[in-house]
Amino acid sequence: MIQQFALPQPQFPVMGPSFTKEDATFLDLSVTGQTLRGVDLADQTQLHAAIWKAIEDGGGRLGYGGYLEHRGIYRASPHFLEGAVDRSLHLGVDLWASAGHPVYAPLNGIVHSLAMNAQPLDYGATIILQHDTDNGSFWTLYGHLSERDLHWSPGDEIISGSAFCHLGEPHENGGWVPHLHFQVILDIAEYVGDFPGVAPLEDQEEWADRCPDPMQLIQFAS
Repeated sequence: MIQQFALPQPQFPVMGPSFTKEDATFLDLSVTGQTLRGVDLADQTQLHAAIWKAIEDGGGRLGYGGYLEHRGIYRASPHFLEGAVDRSLHLGVDLWASAGHPVYAPLNGIVHSLAMNAQPLDYGATIILQHDTDNGSFWTLYGHLSERDLHWSPGDEIISGSAFCHLGEPHENGGWVPHLHFQVILDIAEYVGDFPGVAPLEDQEEWADRCPDPMQLIQFAS
């Protein structure tokens, strides 16, 4: 069991000042949800249409959700079928917006690591920030970014409220409909530039302990 500590209050909205709570539509992409019912999960064009229809039907300009969702979408990539156990439990929150939209640091931090994780339906361009508190350190992961954001170096200081990365196009974000995968990590172990964002369903308790709900660090502009 990882020793829990209270995450600090976010100092800036992750998706910036242009999105209010009223602009945000909650999306359920789980195997029991209706958003992707009848959609070919291997067809990104169909996924794009279904996701944006759900956002617009909800009256929003941004989609969000996904923490601890059991998803079938990952079966479209062999990356999530490696080994003996199928990974389908989503460990982050997805924020769906247009490619190129800036992503802001919710807290002060330093660049822990970054990488291009280029396997199909992987993170694509990825940045991990480290945040040091009086109670210890934790990390935030930003996946599916623009490749141009990989200009940072480990140790670079990132100030809260700075637009330090952007949502990537499919050719640079792992092949996905543009969105941000945002994840909180309490124990990063030896991972560098990468960390599991999807886990085996039967290991939910272990991974939820290691990766608490990222909505604690996501706020929308007032």
